[in-house]
Amino acid sequence: MSKHRQEKVAHEIMRMLSMALIEDVKDPRVFDVTLTDVRVSADLSIASVRYLCPKDVDRNEVAIGLEKVRPYLRSLIGDRLELRRVPNINFYYDDAYEKGAEMSQLLARLRAEGQMGSDDDR
Repeated sequence: MSKHRQEKVAHEIMRMLSMALIEDVKDPRVFDVTLTDVRVSADLSIASVRYLCPKDVDRNEVAIGLEKVRPYLRSLIGDRLELRRVPNINFYYDDAYEKGAEMSQLLARLRAEGQMGSDDDR
């Protein structure tokens, strides 16, 4: 499978799932979910979907909600995309933004403590 085809399918799955979560899915546990990335395996059998949810929302409840709507979302992909095999969907919480914020706070603290040079030193 070409890398271009993988990226095209991943993009289309992300678009489809994002719209479905906004327009079709009525489960309140996934109301504020934002999809951040979709990657598909080389054989298109697995779609790894990364998501974010607001800090004030219980991540475990969101995960349970996504698991509940997974069969519907998978059938939607099967109905709308012309693929030999409908990919299995795996959801993963995307903690990259949190880790980035933690790193920024750490760097700011080190600068404030004088353990790092200022931006002017570069």
